[in-house]
Amino acid sequence: MFEFRFCYFGQARLTCSCQWPDKKSVGLPTRSNYLPSGQTSSESALVFQCQQSVKARCRRNIYDIMWLLLPILLYSVVFLYVRHIYSHWRRRGFPSEKAGITWSFLHQAYRREFRHVEAICEAYQAGRDRLLGIYCFFRPVLLVRNVELAQTILQQSNGHFNELKWDYVKGYRRFNLLEKLAPVFSAKRLSEMFGQVQKVGDHLIHHLMDKEQLQGGHLEVDLQQILRIYSINIIGNLIYGVDVNNFEQKDHILTSYLSHSQASFQSFTLSRLPQKSSFTYRLRDLIKQSVELREDHGLIRKDILQLLVRFRNGNEVGGDNWQLETNNDPDKLLSIKRLAKVAEDLLKVSLNAVASTITFTLFEILQEPLIVEKLQAEIKELSNENGQLKFEELDSLKYMEMCLKETVRKYPPLPIIERICRKSYSLPNSKFIIDEGKTLMVPLLAIHRDEKYFSEPMKYKPLRFLQSENDVGQCKDKTKTNAFIGFGIGGAHCVGQNFAKLVIKVALIKLLQNFHMELYPNLTETLEVSHQPAPFIHTKDGLKVKLKRREIKPKFYR
Repeated sequence: MFEFRFCYFGQARLTCSCQWPDKKSVGLPTRSNYLPSGQTSSESALVFQCQQSVKARCRRNIYDIMWLLLPILLYSVVFLYVRHIYSHWRRRGFPSEKAGITWSFLHQAYRREFRHVEAICEAYQAGRDRLLGIYCFFRPVLLVRNVELAQTILQQSNGHFNELKWDYVKGYRRFNLLEKLAPVFSAKRLSEMFGQVQKVGDHLIHHLMDKEQLQGGHLEVDLQQILRIYSINIIGNLIYGVDVNNFEQKDHILTSYLSHSQASFQSFTLSRLPQKSSFTYRLRDLIKQSVELREDHGLIRKDILQLLVRFRNGNEVGGDNWQLETNNDPDKLLSIKRLAKVAEDLLKVSLNAVASTITFTLFEILQEPLIVEKLQAEIKELSNENGQLKFEELDSLKYMEMCLKETVRKYPPLPIIERICRKSYSLPNSKFIIDEGKTLMVPLLAIHRDEKYFSEPMKYKPLRFLQSENDVGQCKDKTKTNAFIGFGIGGAHCVGQNFAKLVIKVALIKLLQNFHMELYPNLTETLEVSHQPAPFIHTKDGLKVKLKRREIKPKFYR
C-alpha cells in the first residue's frame, strides 16, 4: 500500500491510498522460494544488497576511468597530429629548424604582440643551408636563403608558384590579369597620366602651406599621416577615377578606408581588411558609378580606371587610344565585381608601398644634410616651367633614384615574397621535391640586411647603387650582383614599379623644393618600426617633422 498526500498552501489535505495485491494471493513466486537451504530471508536480502552495491560501485569506477581516459586520448591525438605537422620537413629530408610551440609564443599570439616578419628574419639568420624548413603556426613553410636559388625557382618554375588571385577564367579562356594589365604602367601611358599626379602633389603642398600660415610660419606635422593621405588621393584619382582631395574632404569613403586600415595595424599576422567588409561593397559602388559614366555617357579621363574599363570591353590597353570602344555583348570580359576586386587589390598594395617608401626616404635623408643638399641641387636643374614638372626629366634624377633603391633595400614595402606551390616541383640540382600546397618564402628584408650581400647593411648609403656604363643595374659594393630584389623577381616582379616611382618622386620633389625639413629632436632614439607587412612607424607621433617654407618660386603655388 502506498499513499499520495497533497497539501496546497496550508489548505485541506487530500490523502489517497491504494492497496496492491499480495504476490501469494495471485500465486506469484516470492524470494523465499529461491532461498538456499538454511538461509533466512533477512540474510538473503543482506547478501543481495551487498551484491547490488558492489555492482553499482564497479559501474561508477568504470565510468570514472572512461572520463579519465577520454581527455588523455583526445590530448594524445592532438599531440600526435601536431607532432606529425612539425616533423614534415624532417620526414622529407629538408634542413629544418627545431620545431615547437612555447608558452611565450602563445602568450604573444594571444596578446597580438607576435611579429611575423621579425620571426622570419630570425629563422633566416639561424639557418646555414640554402633552404630551411620552418613552421608558421601549423603551416610548413620552406624558406629560401639563397638569392640565386630564389631567382631560379621564381623565374624558371613555369607556373608552379604563380599567385592565384591574379588568375582569371572567362568562358574557355584562362589568363593572368597582371600580365594583361602590364601595359597600363608603360612609360607612354604614365606620361599621359602625369598631369593627374602633379595635381595631387600640388594639393599636398597647398595643404602644408595653409597649415604653416595658420601656425605663424613654423609647422610641426606627422609626415607619415600626411603622406598616407597623399597616397590615398593618388589612388582615388587614378585607380577609382574620382576627383578627390582628402586633405579637404574628410567624409569621403577613401578617408574612412584610410582610418580603418590604420586602426587594423595591431594584428599579429599580415594585416588586411576582411574579404567582405563594408568597405568592399562601398568601394564597389564607387567603381560602378565611375564605370557607368564612361560606358554610358562617354566620359574620357586619362587614368588607370579608363584603361581597366577598356580591358573590360575587350579593347587594347597599350597604344595611344583612350577612347572606349564599347560592344553590345552583355557578357563583359570583367564583371563589375571582378573589376572592383582588382581595384581594391591595387589599393591595398599601393597605399602602404608608396606611403612607406616616401616616409622612410625622408626619415633617412633628413638625418644626412649632405644628402638633402645633393637632392635639392639635382632638383634645381629641372626646368619646372610654370610650376609644372616634365615627365621626361624625371629620369635625369639619378641620385634620387639611388636614394629610392637604398630605401627599398633597407625598408622593402613587401618584406617577404610568399608563394604556394600549385603542383609538385623538383628543385634544380638537388633531390628535394616541394609538394603541392606547400608554401615557399623569400625573405627580402633579411636578404637586404645580410652582410654577405651588402656591406654595413643598416647604414643608409645611396652611393652603393652608383652605376657605370659597364655595370648598369648592379650594386657597387655587394658581393653578389643580383642581391637587390626590392621590386620582386620572376613571377613576383612588381609590374607597377614605374608608377610607384613616379608618384614617390613627385612627392619628394614637391617637398624638397618648397620646404626646409628637420626631424623632431630625439625621434631617431624613440622610433619604433614594425612590418604589417609594409614598414610602419608605430611611435605615437609618427614621423614628426618641423617644416619651414623655402622662398623658391612660391608664385607657382599661389
